[in-house]
This record gives sequence, structure tokens and C-alpha cells, in this order.
Amino acid sequence: MDFEVLNVDDDKMVLFIHEKMMNHSEFSSSPKSFEDANETLTYISEYKAEDKKFVIFLDLNMPKLDGWDFMEELKKKGLDKYCYIFVMTSSIDPTDKEKAESYAAVIGFVEKPISVDKLNDLKKKKELLPFFS
Repeated sequence: MDFEVLNVDDDKMVLFIHEKMMNHSEFSSSPKSFEDANETLTYISEYKAEDKKFVIFLDLNMPKLDGWDFMEELKKKGLDKYCYIFVMTSSIDPTDKEKAESYAAVIGFVEKPISVDKLNDLKKKKELLPFFS
């Protein structure tokens, strides 16, 4: 089983920081970043495979297609089975957390900005253990 990390956020600086932190923590040496969630959907459609998971760090508040709509589209297109999603947020609203947990692909919440310590903790999530053991 292989995995690929995708960062989805409309803020270029956040994407830059996340890429650097992922490299430093050895979470991913080549994460892909997307400012547009529609482009992410297209990418997943084109590169999905039965032996591959996409680990997605997803911002909820984005123009055009926001994080909620992105997760709805993933589900509608049957692409959610290829994905593990971490919802990225700057505030943890209990209703957002509850709503996010209703999506099968969501495996956690991460507060922005991401850090090496947070990424090292995420490596211990049961869904990700096979990739980091």
C-alpha cells in the first residue's frame, strides 16, 4: 500500500509552511499542494489506485468549492474510499467537528498551522501506521 499527501488550502503561505513541516518531519518528502479543491478532485480521479491512499490536509473555508463541498463531491464520485482526510482549521467549533466526523474519510482534526510535533503524532494514527512502521 502506497500513499500520497495532498494539501488543500487557498492560502499560499499555509501551503508553503505545511510543505516545509512535512519535509522536516519526514511525513512526506513530496507533498502536493492545491489552492483549488476542484483541481484536487480532478487529481484524485486521475491518479487513484486500489493500492494507494491519499492523505489529505483539507482547509474548510475556501472560495469556490469549500471543504464541506469537497467532501460531498468525493463521496458522490466514490473517491472517498481512496482518502484519509485531516480537517485543517484555525478554530475548533464543536458543530464542525461533529459534522466532519460524519464523513467516513475523515480521520482527524488538526489545528493550523501544522508543526513537526503534530505531524509526528499523526504518524501514530492507526490508519497511517502501515505507512510509517
